[in-house]
Amino acid sequence: MEKRPPGIPNRVTRWTDVQVLSSWAAYRIDAELRMTKETGRDDFSPKTKETIAKRAAYICSNPDCHCLTLSPSESEPDKFIYTGKAAHTTAAASGGPRYDPALTPEERSSAQNGIYLCSTCAEMIDKNQGVDYSVDLLKQWKQEHEEWLAENRHKNLFEASGLTVVDGEHYAEGIGDITGIDVQEPVIFRPGTKSTAAGIGTITATRIGSNKESD
Repeated sequence: MEKRPPGIPNRVTRWTDVQVLSSWAAYRIDAELRMTKETGRDDFSPKTKETIAKRAAYICSNPDCHCLTLSPSESEPDKFIYTGKAAHTTAAASGGPRYDPALTPEERSSAQNGIYLCSTCAEMIDKNQGVDYSVDLLKQWKQEHEEWLAENRHKNLFEASGLTVVDGEHYAEGIGDITGIDVQEPVIFRPGTKSTAAGIGTITATRIGSNKESD
């Protein structure tokens, strides 16, 4: 629970408490604004960071990554592991990667100027002052990622991946080159998938990749 100064109630029991809490909220906003002015950075507010993350479904927007950034803690049942970051498309302060002096502080700290990435990709795009990752490229990543999420809403992860899904039981029997499952392209095997082959000749339950003997 957040530690509050004396006189700030943790529960609302009367109208005066509502007034006090409203004053406390105003104080918090003012404190954040003062901090922004003092640091010279137009950082995202906690609410904006959450918006950027949720619009990306907590998945890295880099199309070559698409890493999940949220998982349950293995040791604490009420905790989680979070490895994502709401990164600035144009820097939050002068001298930063891809800084755009034409933007207002409000535009610079808005969700429109953010892109959700895993911590590795967030660090990567800012290397060399961001010269390898332009504003246009990052905007393209974000747009394509959000379009991909919208197109795959209500689909499971297997369907959204675009990969072929293999499941069930597969059986092949005969003479010659006998293969239960022959996989030539990237696929996802569902848990419990079984493959069996029997007969005379070259017997393979599951073949992944090209058959070297026939190349």
